[in-house]
Amino acid sequence: MALARALAVEPSVLLLDEPFGALDAKVRKELRDWLRRLHDEVHVTTVFVTHDQEEALEVADEIVVINEGRVEQVGTPDQLYDTPANDFVMSFLGPTTTLHGHVVRPHDIDLHPLAQKPQLGAHHGTVTRIQRVGFEVRVHVDIGTDQPVLVQLTRTHLRALHINQGDPVWLTTAPGTEASTAAHHADELVGGPVRQTGVM
Repeated sequence: MALARALAVEPSVLLLDEPFGALDAKVRKELRDWLRRLHDEVHVTTVFVTHDQEEALEVADEIVVINEGRVEQVGTPDQLYDTPANDFVMSFLGPTTTLHGHVVRPHDIDLHPLAQKPQLGAHHGTVTRIQRVGFEVRVHVDIGTDQPVLVQLTRTHLRALHINQGDPVWLTTAPGTEASTAAHHADELVGGPVRQTGVM
């Protein structure tokens, strides 16, 4: 009802500050879909404030990622997801893991049995934990660093690999899927730090 009243005055800009924050996951998903359809119908510029990356990716045409009052990156959902400006942006827009100093998305890592000859740049490790969460499987691999590497697979993929907890494995990543910790900072994209001066 509050949104209907706001739209009744035909605003040029609509501000929604975490409107779905107190709702459960299923209802949030339904309302995101509804809001996206509504926006396509009424064509009102909307500033949607959220800490939920799924909301940002599903609803927005353009996303501004802000960290402690500083703009880290501005772009379309595809631009931010595929070419994040730095580790913070990459981590905000989905789960990440670290593989020898590079931030990588868990679903961009390939898991290979030890018997398979590894390609150049493969990393050797041992499976320490396997979590089955719905349709996906999260595989934790110890490669001798402080934190295990997280790999996300489908259940079908894991069954085909015949890999179990305790097995030695190889890890590989496709070219272009790693984000170096020395990635360019957002200063270079926006011409320096940007501080918030109002409610956003």
